[in-house]
Amino acid sequence: MVLNTKAMRRAAIAATAATALVLAGCSSDNGGDDTSTGGEDTAASGEGRGPITIVEGQDPLNAALESIIADWNAEHPDEQVTFKPLAKEANDQYDDIAQRMQARSDEYDLIAVDVTNTAEFAANGWLLPLEDDLAIDTEGLLPATVESGTYNGTLYAAPKNTNGAFLYYRTDLVDEAPATWDDLKAECPKAEEAGIACYIGQFKNYEGLTVNVTEIVNAFGGSFVAEDGLTPAVDDKTAEGLQFIVDNFEDGIIPAAAQTYTEGESQTAFGNGEALFLRTWPGFYTDGETSSVAGNYGIAVLPGVDGPGVSTLGGYNVGISAFSDAPATARDFLEFMQTRQAQMYYAEAGGAPVLAEVYDDASILEQYPYFSTLKEALEAAKPRPASPYYSAVSKAIADNAYAAIRGEKTVQQALDDTRAGIETAGN
Repeated sequence: MVLNTKAMRRAAIAATAATALVLAGCSSDNGGDDTSTGGEDTAASGEGRGPITIVEGQDPLNAALESIIADWNAEHPDEQVTFKPLAKEANDQYDDIAQRMQARSDEYDLIAVDVTNTAEFAANGWLLPLEDDLAIDTEGLLPATVESGTYNGTLYAAPKNTNGAFLYYRTDLVDEAPATWDDLKAECPKAEEAGIACYIGQFKNYEGLTVNVTEIVNAFGGSFVAEDGLTPAVDDKTAEGLQFIVDNFEDGIIPAAAQTYTEGESQTAFGNGEALFLRTWPGFYTDGETSSVAGNYGIAVLPGVDGPGVSTLGGYNVGISAFSDAPATARDFLEFMQTRQAQMYYAEAGGAPVLAEVYDDASILEQYPYFSTLKEALEAAKPRPASPYYSAVSKAIADNAYAAIRGEKTVQQALDDTRAGIETAGN
């Protein structure tokens, strides 16, 4: 059976609200039988212990998780952890988890959640809040990663691995990386002389556009969604950021071709020597060594208005299923995943750890020299809007920003429509 993921998301949140009303009615002292399950009681108390299962989509970083599990299992023979890999496609992963959560199944104890879905899973009641007996120590973790696992002021998911964007620049054409957008634009005549584009990113109408737009809006001090994840926060600073993007397309700083670029197309263009600056993720640092600009590019944090800019955070968090029968063991494993050795496994696999001190490790810096810049980028990074309706919010941002970039809407109209899209995201 093929499931409509968007419909499932809406139904999940509606069903959660209805369930909450039913449970509230059942909790009154009416002399009725207690129909709650033992597993749910155990999860609510946070006291259950025993073997657990963690689920995560298929990914190259699964190897790091498997190493962590092997270390844990060697030390905890009575509380073994089993890893169940899910499908590669994000929608398939979501459907798998949603079906089990809606059935209140205790099959999964720990759930790896994309940072874009953490708020939704929390709002659905699928994750236990990491507080009281389930609280974890977040000291030493990169603050933005902790924020990415937080919804309405409560931590629901522990940071596992993260990611942040770089500015790549041509070292054979530019003496040093620009710290601000004004600095970057001052270098654009060199691009014109070389017959190449000045700046490219991911400006096709998809999730990458939301990321690129949000980064620049954040750099201007603006945002799209308030802390409650539901209320639009579109203001003058948001308008400044979007207007800046539109102006740079009109002025040719960003070429019209970038409106068709995802990560792949933008990296290919830069790798072919077609641009002076590129915004993309750390993976290109090594991939670029097989391109025509090999040996002729450097990296820096993204530019900002008055100084370094703001990267949008990527990565995964892990939460405890609200229906786990061993939440105490699950909580202990979450902290185990954030130990230095566990986070070293992610670094050695090419992932971005959430434990700050790993970025200063000499052996890691020798293997991945870009980690010093990545740490700087992550220290200034911001999570994506923490909305339980993130997919709809992201679509509203991307659709309207794309229309403004293409001149189909004014910036004001685009932002008015974005605001309306955020307000109706849950409908």
